Amino acid sequence: MEGKVAAMPELDGVTHRWMNIRGIRLHIAEAGSGDPLVLLHGFPQNWWEWHGVMPLLATHYRVIAPDQRGFGWSDAPQGRYSAGLLVEDVIGLMAKLGISRARFLTHDWGAIVGQLLAMQRPDLVEALIVTGAPDVHIRPNARLVLVFPKLWHAFALAVPFIGPRIQRSRKVMQHLFTAFEPAGGVSEADMNLYNAAAAKPARARAGSALYRGTILPAFLKIIFGVYGRRDFTVPTLVLIGSMEPSATLQRMCHRRGRGGNVTTEIVPGEGHFIADHRPELVSGRAMEFFRTPRAA
Repeated sequence: MEGKVAAMPELDGVTHRWMNIRGIRLHIAEAGSGDPLVLLHGFPQNWWEWHGVMPLLATHYRVIAPDQRGFGWSDAPQGRYSAGLLVEDVIGLMAKLGISRARFLTHDWGAIVGQLLAMQRPDLVEALIVTGAPDVHIRPNARLVLVFPKLWHAFALAVPFIGPRIQRSRKVMQHLFTAFEPAGGVSEADMNLYNAAAAKPARARAGSALYRGTILPAFLKIIFGVYGRRDFTVPTLVLIGSMEPSATLQRMCHRRGRGGNVTTEIVPGEGHFIADHRPELVSGRAMEFFRTPRAA
């Protein structure tokens, strides 16, 4: 395992600590007070993805932004990065923090983890917001093959030895940050911070293992409608930019599977990294959605 990646970026009102969760040290950034709101970042990011939304959300909630296993300032152990393992990390973190139920704001593969958690342990999830990923319960459609060319990086990153080298390539990673974005979607300074952390050897191996063990298997299950056959009852908002592949998936597969209380909003002119580019939009929609009265 590696130590700290680099100096921790500073954000007013945010505190940091490391907690032993199921045998590894996870870094947690926290701000505010009140009902808990857990933020799960995407690839190749870390807790800093939420630096624009945390100050806004912390005026109403106790905001908890962990660096998930293999990313940011958390440990990056060798081994499999399966969906079940990542869900158990979140469950373990909640138990360690004494949280019995929380709201979740998620992005990219963090959104996959959040949706799987909501399926497996709906008792832990008050409400869920998904960004940068589709509703995993969309029904399969043969036209999904048209999206495959846009997702070439997912298949390449999953390949042992090759995937870690790709993640350490600044040129490739810069492409991933700009391919489905409006101009200025992610700042140069933030891209540099994310890339510096993700390029460390242990974290590059973790990223490849994540694509191999969680992201690609989840994508295949979406295509074959596996999740669509499962009950899903947690109130969920899918908030995605019109420029990203997830929006294409949603448009192609507008019919949903079993159950679920899911609302989809496709935001015109926005891309994959919507929390980086429009933190005020994401935080505003989050507070509006989370305040909506729920039936008992």
